[in-house]
Amino acid sequence: MTDAFLCATRRRVLFTSALMFAAAAMTDLPQAKASALPLNFHGGRINPPVPVPDVPVRLSDGKVTSLAKILSGRATALQLIFTGCSTTCPIQGAIFQRVQSLLPNQIESGIQLLSLSIDPLADTPQAMQLWLKRFEGRPGWVAATPDLKDLDVIQDFFGGGRNSIENHATQVQIISRRGELIWRTYELPPAESIVDMLRKV
Repeated sequence: MTDAFLCATRRRVLFTSALMFAAAAMTDLPQAKASALPLNFHGGRINPPVPVPDVPVRLSDGKVTSLAKILSGRATALQLIFTGCSTTCPIQGAIFQRVQSLLPNQIESGIQLLSLSIDPLADTPQAMQLWLKRFEGRPGWVAATPDLKDLDVIQDFFGGGRNSIENHATQVQIISRRGELIWRTYELPPAESIVDMLRKV
């Protein structure tokens, strides 16, 4: 990874952070209607909320469950990642690491983080365990992988890069305790803004 790339990435994170804080100060935030949630919707409230597709997923401990069960009863921040990514995904992992550091009472508050893989062929439970370990993930940070047959559903709903996983979205999806998508952040949001939204869910 070159110094030029690292500098460009840092500039992008700082610029994105500035945009998020500016957006948070605005009263007329953008909204997307549930009836036609556009894939190019770049951030704001989802109104009305949209139920997240219920698909089977495999957790980092190897257990198979459903996305609905993971989300039920918890305020969730969800990110799309793949462990073989060496560009934006490590930044996304670092953001969630920072989120956890800002939420010392995360479990008691019913808040969770979810890293959802978009590379079912490579992201085995062992790979997802290493992902969490890499960023010192504590209880309350879940890593899961969908089946290959359900990948299009996941990418279509969350705005992932269906034609190329390298181009997947770096937004964070905020999901209510009822399993409904209620907010989609801008790209690479600051941890502080994620924490603020989760505390209000």
